[in-house]
Amino acid sequence: MTALISRSKVRLERGAPDSLFVSKLTKESVSEVEKEIETVRENTEFRSLIEQTLVSGGRTNYIQICAPFELYALTRLCVPKHIVEVGVSSGVSSAYFLQALNENGRGLLHSIDLPDREAGRKSSRPLRGASWALPTGKESGWAVPSYLRRDWDLRLGKSGDVLPSLIKQLSRVDLFLYDVPYEIDEAIDDFRTVDQKLRKGSIALADNCLVPITWWAKRRKTRIHRRKGSGLRGFGVT
Repeated sequence: MTALISRSKVRLERGAPDSLFVSKLTKESVSEVEKEIETVRENTEFRSLIEQTLVSGGRTNYIQICAPFELYALTRLCVPKHIVEVGVSSGVSSAYFLQALNENGRGLLHSIDLPDREAGRKSSRPLRGASWALPTGKESGWAVPSYLRRDWDLRLGKSGDVLPSLIKQLSRVDLFLYDVPYEIDEAIDDFRTVDQKLRKGSIALADNCLVPITWWAKRRKTRIHRRKGSGLRGFGVT
């Protein structure tokens, strides 16, 4: 949740995409990763649709996943059957996952979100800079194009309540993203839950979640990788 939408221009990524990050996670060549990133970069119709939807929401600043191109490339290269993400907000990460699944011709995205709304906030302090809070009248995933929603299983609630039942229903988790404000103990509990269904070749990602994702990688006896210029980290299961 780190890239911002300015008043005059929507920017969905921060800095240049990190092809090496994706390459290390997938074991694919950097050139293959760059091909996938270039494909989505050139898909101006898809990107413009998301940008216009966000602007229509009337937000001047909005927090998004920092690496949408990398999420797309990971999905295209791994061809997952099941993606699980915790944290949706506007749905930019969801949209890039779903676009890649659509092009793959297979796979489902299972998303969990506990909506945080601007309306009804008890605090009198104004939001400063950017926020993941939903604009008034908007629902979780409001920026996801309608044509992509057929492959989307969106569940609302606290991850600790929703994630266990979801994981029981899945044969495996091929790609996992954790992108929420977290407490260490809660995040580790969530990671323990997901860990049951990770298999060889699965990839786990977490944004701004250093202590829990490091704990998880050590438990899996695997190396953790960081997306340059951001707090996004991940590891692949070997």
